[in-house]
Amino acid sequence: MNKQTIIDALTKNYTSFIQYINSLTSEEYLYRFEQKWTAGQQLEHILLCVKPLVQVYGMDKLMIEQNFGKSDRAGRTQEGLLGLYAEKLKGGGKAPERFVPQAAEFSQRDGLNETLAKLIKDLCSKIENFTEEDLNTLLIPHPLLGNLTLREMLYNAIDHVEHHHESAKQNLKKQIGIH
Repeated sequence: MNKQTIIDALTKNYTSFIQYINSLTSEEYLYRFEQKWTAGQQLEHILLCVKPLVQVYGMDKLMIEQNFGKSDRAGRTQEGLLGLYAEKLKGGGKAPERFVPQAAEFSQRDGLNETLAKLIKDLCSKIENFTEEDLNTLLIPHPLLGNLTLREMLYNAIDHVEHHHESAKQNLKKQIGIH
């Protein structure tokens, strides 16, 4: 995926997630099945994960290289990265504490969605500052997957929001009367 395709996929997936969350009633937004996160908590988790991406993609390229290094391996495909993520989750991988959401109130929904939309817009703007080569070589750390290239991290961001969008939908399917 080239830079523009990545930007388009990020915009599409996050917009879809935000629209879904906006479509939920208060009851749906707050519904919790067993120990699964509510839709509101899914939203807050995604927001917590996107904030550091905006920060790191806003850093100077040299600063990224000095702090995290450059890759000396071939980049993973989006499918390969998705497989690695699934493997880590099956192995018991969980979100680090700083990415675990609190109990999200329905009154926060609109503000959280607006913040997420703004962050994604900012992230997409910041991606423009990197060349295709930068995306393939500069590394940043992922708490579960280790060091990833900038491109791989963006693949993860595209898939991560889909994963949590689907989790929110599946949670609600457990509630009687919601389809």
